[in-house]
Amino acid sequence: MTTPATIALVAAVTVYVVDVSGFTDSWRSLLARLLHVKTLRPLPPFDCGKCATFWACIVTAALLGDLTVTTVAYACAASLLSLPAGQLLLFIREGLTTLISRLWTLKK
Repeated sequence: MTTPATIALVAAVTVYVVDVSGFTDSWRSLLARLLHVKTLRPLPPFDCGKCATFWACIVTAALLGDLTVTTVAYACAASLLSLPAGQLLLFIREGLTTLISRLWTLKK
């Protein structure tokens, strides 16, 4: 059974990979070099956090054999919240970086 927690975890991983980690920029620049073009048009769902989150959640629910209206609604909600989720991940990262920097300056 696909629980809201499962959908939330899949969404968090997807948002991290697509929007936060820089992986999307890496594969897009590699693909542009391989195709000998300067810029690529957007390639949803692969470089869109909202699209990738929706489809990753749908695929997960389907693979778990629980593709229902409820799980589609969960996937829609996770997709809707993908931008704030990415911003929350960045906020956590920056907050921890600031905290660690301040602790290092106290140590010296």
